[in-house]
Amino acid sequence: MPYVVTHPESIRDVYDSWAECQRAVSGVSGARYQKVRSAEEGWAMLAGTGVVLPPGLHAFTDGNREGGVGVVVVLETGNQSTEPHVVKEIATSVGHVFHGAAIAGLETNQAINEALARLANILSELAGLYAALGGLPEGAEASIVHDYAGVGAFMENQWQPKDPVVEAVVSASRAVAKRKGLRLRFVHQPGHMSTWAGRNDFARFNARADVLASQGGDL
Repeated sequence: MPYVVTHPESIRDVYDSWAECQRAVSGVSGARYQKVRSAEEGWAMLAGTGVVLPPGLHAFTDGNREGGVGVVVVLETGNQSTEPHVVKEIATSVGHVFHGAAIAGLETNQAINEALARLANILSELAGLYAALGGLPEGAEASIVHDYAGVGAFMENQWQPKDPVVEAVVSASRAVAKRKGLRLRFVHQPGHMSTWAGRNDFARFNARADVLASQGGDL
């Protein structure tokens, strides 16, 4: 996964891996760097244009192994003179997301805690997806932006769940999307190994979802 370094001038560049980036920034005071999804994103940041959200609705999801869940729903109108509009923020927990959802293997608080102990952040990340789908308006077209690759891979049948609880949550998420008439696109946003290197809306709102997940708690 590439990284971009925007400061200082002596090491400004797009690097192919964290190992290369780390060698460049190690010991350099004030170095600013950030993981990007592609070299093109990195060059855009170096050119000063940054990485902005495409027009539309975007739901950023995150979860952590402690059971925290964070969601940020953002509307980008396409007007580059204004900031993206944060429609909704959710800081919650795996327990609150799945309580009463009638998902197999998660019917009680004890079952949820046992599943979380076994699946850790996988269950939390999928809880972020489930919470995001519940928070989207009926008939919406939206991008689900996630840093756990399994969110999109499970939903788009690229990965097959091996755990019955994971399979049940994915099935329940598909059912919610179908019932609400949602038209979804899944976007993988790499995690948070970065400093502030320049405008990147994907990294920015992904980081905000991470903060909200840290504010969420257990049952």
